[in-house]
This record gives sequence, structure tokens and C-alpha cells, in this order.
Amino acid sequence: MDTNLSANLHIMTNACQRIARFMLRDFGEIEQLQSSINGSSGFANASKVKIEKTLIDNLLEARPKYGILTPSSEIKGSDISHRFIINVIDGFENYSHGFPFFSISVALQEQKKLIAGVIYNPVLDKMFYAENGGGAFLSETRMTRRIRVSPKKDYEKSLIIYSGKNVEDLKLKTTLPLQTLNTDGLNLGYLSAGIIDAYIGKCKNVFDLSAGVLIAKEAGAIVRAYDKDGKITDKLFEADLVICGNNYLQSELTSIIIK
Repeated sequence: MDTNLSANLHIMTNACQRIARFMLRDFGEIEQLQSSINGSSGFANASKVKIEKTLIDNLLEARPKYGILTPSSEIKGSDISHRFIINVIDGFENYSHGFPFFSISVALQEQKKLIAGVIYNPVLDKMFYAENGGGAFLSETRMTRRIRVSPKKDYEKSLIIYSGKNVEDLKLKTTLPLQTLNTDGLNLGYLSAGIIDAYIGKCKNVFDLSAGVLIAKEAGAIVRAYDKDGKITDKLFEADLVICGNNYLQSELTSIIIK
């Protein structure tokens, strides 16, 4: 991990790494429960509640005045200008089925502007992170490197991830080579690293997108949000559709999907 992190990023990355050992232990148990007749859903849900509380405790220990927003609750801080936005297991369905493609997602807002984001997959030990204006980075196996989005221009030869309930919701008239991986954080992390070429998100929310969108922008991605009428909106987390990629692919996909 980069030793030159800002104080806030240091707190966020440390908190993710601290809870990772609990998550990995529980994930190992979930893998074993897959063969049982009762499955692992009950254990996975209890695990999520416990790990979320541990993450919140770690963040508040370092920043006791900050607020925290989670999918299930909101903690109001005395410092009303700052709050963490967390999704402790982004890709929970994958986690609960023993599929190792999920992440911890932590973003930090200042005056409603995203200023820092961390996405961490503890199984693969891959941590994507960024701070507003500072570029995007990937830390893995004791190595940290700066990352950039893919330069590909041919969408037919690109790896495009769709995140939504049904591809039919896009009402496409042109065939797109879409793939689905059920975690927005890692989708946007891998897009930032140039492994995934473009991302299309349908009806997502603040918890799924906050950290990933900041990291993607810092890696050079163009992120556009569209309302139900196909018009660009600056209200990213209330949008009907998000399309993300390099300048060329983002434009091409927009012309295909929106029109």
C-alpha cells in the first residue's frame, strides 16, 4: 500500500483491511455451507450485520464527528459537512453463494461532493482507491500502481459490463456484447484499471456507485448519468441509467442505448 496516502484515505484503507480478516473467515464458512441442505443465506446475513458494525466502529474511532450512511441506516455526525458512504458487502448475492467476487466499498463526501473512495476485494487482495484530483490507484500483492481506463474504441471487441435486473430494460435495437458481474464496486474498479472497457448501470443507488464512480473518473473515465427521458442529469444517484468508459466508448454506447 502507498505510504503517502492522505489521512482520510489512510483511515479508509485501514478500516477495510481490518474487517477483511473477519470477512474472509466468514466467507470460508459460507463456502462450506454451500453443500448443506439449509444453505448459507442465514449465516451470510448475520455475517453482513456483524461486519458492517465493525466497519462503522473502525471509521468512527478515527473520525468520531463524521456521519455514516449505509443501505440500512444513517448516523448523523456533529460535523455535518463530512460523511462516509459504505456498502460493506457490495455483491452480497455473490458472497452469500460462496462466489469470491464481492467488495467492501467506502466513499467520503465533503459538502455533498465525493472526495475519496476505496473498493477492496479481500479474497483477491485488490484495493482500488482514489482521491479527488489525485488520480486512481490499484494496490495488490505489495505493489501499488497508477491505473487508467482502457483505450479501446471498438465496442464489438470490448468487455462491457451491464449491471441491472434485465438487459431487456435497455430496449436495445443493436446487439451489444454485454456481460454481467453482480458487484458495481469491482466492476468500476476493473474498469478503472483498463480490464473492463465499459460499464452500463441501470437503476443503481448511492451505496453501489459512490466510491466506484470517483475512482473511475480519476482513472480517466467519462461518467454520464441519464434520466428516464434519456437526458443527461447531474443527479447521479437518482439517475435511471449510468454509462461509463473512455471518451470514445462512452459516446458510442450512449448513441446506441439512448437513441
